[in-house]
Amino acid sequence: MRPTVLVHGFGTSRHVWRRVLEGVDALAVDLIGFGDAAEAGRAGQTVEEMAQALAATLRGAGAGPSRVVAHSMGGKVALLLAARHPELVSELLLIAPSPPTPEPMEPEGRAKLRAAYGNRDALTAQYHDITHQSIPERDFGQLIADGLRASHDAWNAWTDVGSREDISGELGGLKLPITVLYSEDDPAISPDTIRSEVLARLPGARAVPIHGSGHLIPLEDPQAVLRLLAAKETP
Repeated sequence: MRPTVLVHGFGTSRHVWRRVLEGVDALAVDLIGFGDAAEAGRAGQTVEEMAQALAATLRGAGAGPSRVVAHSMGGKVALLLAARHPELVSELLLIAPSPPTPEPMEPEGRAKLRAAYGNRDALTAQYHDITHQSIPERDFGQLIADGLRASHDAWNAWTDVGSREDISGELGGLKLPITVLYSEDDPAISPDTIRSEVLARLPGARAVPIHGSGHLIPLEDPQAVLRLLAAKETP
């Protein structure tokens, strides 16, 4: 069985996968600037730097060619990982991924996101805004804790640098299976953005739309992720 690696999104950590890990054996990792890797965050860090650090983490763990399951910001990082280090990735399962092109976001939205750093009330409002399903209290508390301990440099770097980068020119050589799971009700990365800026730039990718979840699918609808993983395990 191929190893499965879980990569979190912006502001969160490997703990965002807790409910998924109840049903699958996988390695959940922290991207630089977040979770236990918060101190490694750097001002202006790029998607490339995050992908390089992720590659080093996977090599250090001896993961080998892996199914990489990546959420939100992690989706963009995982795409570049697969393009730059194809020997590490056998398959991509992208969950509500940030697009490989600049993420559509109004200046006011970027300013609001930037201002949420280190602010418990703002983080609470932010997570209520981007979710539809109730999140267990334990997991919601972890979201806030992860937001509070994230690197300030990494937080601003994604908001002002990484989310604006265009890595789409590097994806033409991808030959591996790619599946994109997204919610038609996602208020953070719209289904239109998924269709026009993710699926349209990944010819051959399989689209799996769901309904009823907001952006935090791993916590709001972990069964959707587990069904996808189980289906992909079937010979």
